[in-house]
Amino acid sequence: MWLEHLARSAPPVKPYPFPFEGGQLDFRPLLRFMVRDRLCGREPREIARAFHQGVAVGLRDALAEICRAHGVDTVVLSGGVFQNELLMEDLRLLLANEALQVRTNHAVPPNDGGISLGQAAMAAIFEARGIQ
Repeated sequence: MWLEHLARSAPPVKPYPFPFEGGQLDFRPLLRFMVRDRLCGREPREIARAFHQGVAVGLRDALAEICRAHGVDTVVLSGGVFQNELLMEDLRLLLANEALQVRTNHAVPPNDGGISLGQAAMAAIFEARGIQ
């Protein structure tokens, strides 16, 4: 939340690299650039913004490649990380250029509240079927 708040007040910046290679996102370049910039005295809000944009670009690259490989055109963005509205906004914009449909939470929170609802739904299904 603190990084998101800082990032919102930053001017436009170049995203940090967060490459998707060999089926994995590599956080090391992103972390290396953050540390370098912090040690060089770059403004924290610019670092926060470059971090957010880097994560969004890395996720876009990963999602696009995985969707192409599996013939899928829909992605679901959920979980606690997507309570970060800035990351969600950045990623939605990037995915729009990939012609992918994006699904997100609306009636149920994307964090633990959604997980507990899912667990309750599964318990109800199991009970209805007599499964213990």
